[in-house]
Amino acid sequence: MDTAGGVTLDGTGFAALMAPLGPFEPAPRLAVAVSGGADSLALALLAADWARARGGSVTALTVDHGLRPEAAAETARVAAWMASAGIPQHTLVWTGPKPAHGVQAAARAARLALLEGWCRAHGVLDLLLAHHRDDQAETVLLRLGQGSGPDGLAAMAPVTYRPSVRVLRPLLTLPGAVTRATLRARGHPWIEDPSNRDRTFQRVRLRRVAPALAEAGVGAAGLVRAAARAAERRAEATRRLNARLARALVLAPTGHARVDLADLLAPPDSEARAALGRLLACVGGAARPPREAPLARALARLRGALGAMGDAGGAGLTLGRCRVLPDPRGRGWLVVREARHWPPPQPLRATEALWDGRFVILDGGARPAPDIRVVPLATVGWSAVAAARRAAGLTVPGPDVLPSAARAGLPVVVSDRGEVLADACAPGSVRYAGSLASPGRADDVDTEEDAPCWHVRFAPRLPLTAPPTRLASARDDPM
Repeated sequence: MDTAGGVTLDGTGFAALMAPLGPFEPAPRLAVAVSGGADSLALALLAADWARARGGSVTALTVDHGLRPEAAAETARVAAWMASAGIPQHTLVWTGPKPAHGVQAAARAARLALLEGWCRAHGVLDLLLAHHRDDQAETVLLRLGQGSGPDGLAAMAPVTYRPSVRVLRPLLTLPGAVTRATLRARGHPWIEDPSNRDRTFQRVRLRRVAPALAEAGVGAAGLVRAAARAAERRAEATRRLNARLARALVLAPTGHARVDLADLLAPPDSEARAALGRLLACVGGAARPPREAPLARALARLRGALGAMGDAGGAGLTLGRCRVLPDPRGRGWLVVREARHWPPPQPLRATEALWDGRFVILDGGARPAPDIRVVPLATVGWSAVAAARRAAGLTVPGPDVLPSAARAGLPVVVSDRGEVLADACAPGSVRYAGSLASPGRADDVDTEEDAPCWHVRFAPRLPLTAPPTRLASARDDPM
């Protein structure tokens, strides 16, 4: 609708924006990232009305990055506004040291990690972000300046799939002026972020020249249309990529892959590089594939090895925290996590932990288990893990199931005494009960239900295949 303050967004219009982003639960539970700016406040108020009309609810999540002294007061204002609107609100704090350079990028990554972590812990499936058409146009301009291809120029997707949450951007087709007009019509104030005036940031400088670009015919609407066309090409490329990956390899629940390398690397080169990059990111636990130049070199080297029926240099090719090597049993090629650059021993302080970007470890015990750590199998040794599995009455996988080259990079849960309590050495989610894994310490627990137990499963940061709408990557936003 139109008001004296400009075009506003009402409940009917917002419902039309949400409809193509579904499906949703019968009673949708949504989280909305709310900074206090006009865009996120308008989104929270509209989303709350939308969810309540369907028997659902909205929670507002505010991140305090700890970068500005006024941030605490601003989050308190957001909490008060949300309380007056009947919307539950939580403040998430980015703790720890902050980088001297690349602060904006680090803050975006931290913000998304905090938001996703809250959603995962509370069983919320959908996280709403308030990016709008002007943000999308800025992203396209930035990607043009970086020389991005179709994937980058497609910019932000309305729906992005992350490991534990869907990220939805219902305002992506609307100009930013709509949210400000909507709040004015409601008589609702908002916070102006001073960083939006800081010319040291590239986006702010782009914003300053946007009127001149629009006057020259390079406006937000045209840039967003270009992004939409690039997104269509990206979706088709994703479908072809998924088909190639499904045809060319088998990804084991233990995190390694058996590959028909000739099929994976068949022309065209651009699709071969994309498939190799996705596979390496998945097996290596990376947030994104390796860069184009090293991927091109790897592609040439592996094709050369195939042509010569060789072994890519004896020890195999290493890239993106992975080794690509011939299967010594003559069953094609293997892609495994390389045996170096491990994370340090990781204490299990929470009920769920992501280890090495690849394995989720769930603490399923009835009691907290102190002094429990996660380490790579290489630091424990295969013989110790095999012995612990036999003692627990579990099978010890043979090389057909778990090649020796894939063992070193598997996570092992150990006690402070070095006892093996759980591992990921067989297909599926492997569970040890503490009294079985440590028979000499059965008197530490009162009942079998009290025994600590752990579930280990392969859940990489970047899954092997992506839905055509968009799988998240480290490039997928400005937050």
